[in-house]
Amino acid sequence: MTSHRRVTQRRLRPRHYLIVGGVTAVALTGGIAYAAWSSTGAGTASAKAGSALAPTTGVTAVTTGDLYPGGKGTAKVLVNNPNPYPVKVTTIAGAGAATATGGSGSCSVTGVTFTTQALSGSVAANGSATLTLADAVTMSTASDNGCQNATFTIPVTVTVVSG
Repeated sequence: MTSHRRVTQRRLRPRHYLIVGGVTAVALTGGIAYAAWSSTGAGTASAKAGSALAPTTGVTAVTTGDLYPGGKGTAKVLVNNPNPYPVKVTTIAGAGAATATGGSGSCSVTGVTFTTQALSGSVAANGSATLTLADAVTMSTASDNGCQNATFTIPVTVTVVSG
């Protein structure tokens, strides 16, 4: 004997459609949200470098009153940094003939020279610093007698690096 089983088909009711639709919506929304949070892109960036401005000197180089023929003296150099970053002074070198003011007579032959100085002095961004350089200036024995009590101004070249 054969037994027949009756197969009944269940019909989905409207609330089943709502449940299936809700599960599908949650799955799709999760996928969209994941895609929005894990996106990548490509493009270009740019930057422009500025240019370094040359340092300037205020009072070029003036010795204190300790020079004499055959001797050495101290120089004071005011260095102005016009850059928006700090600089380090690496060298200061003589850049021409010294001139004299306030001597006791004619001082056309000063005999004064500046010895190049290697340094590591710092000057703040947009700032200035006075550097005191011992034994940076010499006076030869050829100096005029009228150079006594004179103040000497010596043109210098200041070399700096960023830092």
